[in-house]
Amino acid sequence: MSGIADEKYVALTTYKKDGSTKTLPVWIADFGGGQVGFTTSSSSYKVKRINNDARVVLQASDSRGTVKDGTEPVTGTAEIKTGTEFEPYATIVKQKYGMQYT
Repeated sequence: MSGIADEKYVALTTYKKDGSTKTLPVWIADFGGGQVGFTTSSSSYKVKRINNDARVVLQASDSRGTVKDGTEPVTGTAEIKTGTEFEPYATIVKQKYGMQYT
């Protein structure tokens, strides 16, 4: 049985201050210990929304964020990592995505 971290893309849903949602596609990687994650610019709206509300929903998708039929959403909380704390996570994402990762 494959898990959400085996997907190439997932639709990441984050929550705005008003409680509405925003869904965007992201890459995903297995960080071990039941943790999965993605990388993004520290100035992105995804980071701003997560800083305000750490709840997230992940669901297998295509590169445009269209959810794959027959998949189930996975809920959790996100944690922002920056600087040297971020480096091991970036390495894991780069190992999965290779030359695509910049």
